[in-house]
Amino acid sequence: MKLHSEQIRAIVSLLSDCSPDIADRLRQKLYDLGEKATREIHSACAEDSRAHREVSRVLRQFREPSLDMRFRNLTRDQHGDIALEEGVFALARFGYPDLDESAYKTRLGYMAFELAPRIALDDHPIRIIRTLNHYLFDEQGFHASTHYDPDDTYFNRVIDRKRGWPITLSAIYLILAQRLELPISGVALPKHYIVKYIHKDQHIYIDPHNRGQILTANECADLIGEKISDDLFSKASNCFTLFRMMNNLRYTYLNLDDPNRAEKLEHLMHILQPDI
Repeated sequence: MKLHSEQIRAIVSLLSDCSPDIADRLRQKLYDLGEKATREIHSACAEDSRAHREVSRVLRQFREPSLDMRFRNLTRDQHGDIALEEGVFALARFGYPDLDESAYKTRLGYMAFELAPRIALDDHPIRIIRTLNHYLFDEQGFHASTHYDPDDTYFNRVIDRKRGWPITLSAIYLILAQRLELPISGVALPKHYIVKYIHKDQHIYIDPHNRGQILTANECADLIGEKISDDLFSKASNCFTLFRMMNNLRYTYLNLDDPNRAEKLEHLMHILQPDI
C-alpha cells in the first residue's frame, strides 16, 4: 500500500506520543500495511525517537517466522495433541505480532509459584478447587466478559486485563493446573466451555466463567439446555480447545465487520486442524 506524505507524518506523530495500548494497535496496523510501507514510515522517523523504536519493532516482526509456520510447527505429542500454553501464545501473536511471550510465561510461572505452597496433591479435590478459585477470582481478580472484544481471546490481554470468555478463563485454569500437575482437563460443552477435576472415578465440574462455580452433571446440562450424555462431558483435547478459541475469535471479527481478519483466522484454523 502506497502512503501519502501526510499519512506518514500523521502516523509518526501518533507513535511519538500515545499510550502503550494505542501503540500496540498502531504497530498492528503497520504490520497489516506490509513491510514496504513500514520501511517508508521508518525512514521518516527521527533517529532515537520513540516512533523510530516502535516502527523498528514492527520491522523485526517481518524477519520472524510467519504465523503459518508457527501453527504448522506447534509441538505435538504421541497422540497428535498440542501443548495448550504454546498454542494460546501462537494465537496471541495474530493480534499482537511483537508479543513478548517470555514476560507472560514468567507471570504464569509466578502465579503457579504462589499457588504451589497452598496446594497439597493428596488434599481433597474440593479444597484444592476452592484454593484455585480464591487465588484466581478473589486475589487476582479474573472475571467474566460478555462483550465482542478480541482482547478477551488473546491470552496476553486476558492476563493483563484479568477478563475473558469461558474458554480463555478455562485456559488460565488449565495451564496453571498443568504447571501444578493437577488432574484438570477441559470440557467443551456446546456454547460454554468448562473444566473438570478428575479424582479417581469422580468428575467435578468447574465453571471458570462464573468464578469457578462447582456444578453437577445435571446443572451443566441445564446450563446449556442439553440432555446428559457420555459425549457431553468428554475430555477436550488441547488442539480442539485452541481451534474453538480461534473460531470464537473469528466470529468476533465478523461481528465487528472485519471479514479480512476472520478469513485469515479461518486459514490458520485449517492449518491447525486440516480435517475439520
